[in-house]
Amino acid sequence: MKSNQALLSIDNPHKKLVAVILAAGESRRFGGIKQLAALGASQLMLAHTLDAVKQMQSMIHQQCAADESLHIIQTKIALVLGRHQQQITSHPSLMTPLKGVDVIHNHQWQQGLSSSVHCAVHFAQSEQADALMLVLADQVAVKSDDYLAIWQTFIDKKQTTCAFYQQDVGVPAIFLKDDFKPLLALTGDVGAKKILRSKQQTNRLVCVDLPQASIDIDTQADLTMWLANKE
Repeated sequence: MKSNQALLSIDNPHKKLVAVILAAGESRRFGGIKQLAALGASQLMLAHTLDAVKQMQSMIHQQCAADESLHIIQTKIALVLGRHQQQITSHPSLMTPLKGVDVIHNHQWQQGLSSSVHCAVHFAQSEQADALMLVLADQVAVKSDDYLAIWQTFIDKKQTTCAFYQQDVGVPAIFLKDDFKPLLALTGDVGAKKILRSKQQTNRLVCVDLPQASIDIDTQADLTMWLANKE
């Protein structure tokens, strides 16, 4: 989908939508602070994701400003941090990417991914948002146009919308307000995929083919391979 065509079909945009990046993990398998891993010479992994989500936000706002028939869609970005919050928020290379981003400290990060999902939902509720987009900080191949495609499909179809890759549903995904309660019921090291699969079984889910979302960085070897293939 071309970014300059992204919002042309919105017909009912009276929604407040928030995007929350989940990055609270310990990075134990990575053997270091994964969020601060270098993706080449000039950008950190977390900065890469922040920039992509911010670009999506900017493109939405630009399109609404250019077309008076489109009402402004409110979007806000938050970041959930945990084990390495201090090191991440104080890193000089993240000062600019973090501007305008709400940082949420997940004090229960050791309880697993579900605790970060809970933080994201609580943030959405505090913002009185109509929908919540969940993003993983280590999906390094997902670009701003990909996030924008998911937003567009969500607005067009008005249903929970997610990426589809490796023959399965997953994040990035946008959840309706009705999904907040089941998301808060998740426990342990379980993410939103459980909710997405449940909705898929009852035909209450829209999927966007996004094969690049299958690329995430868990280990140093993953990063080395991605950087080699990226060149």
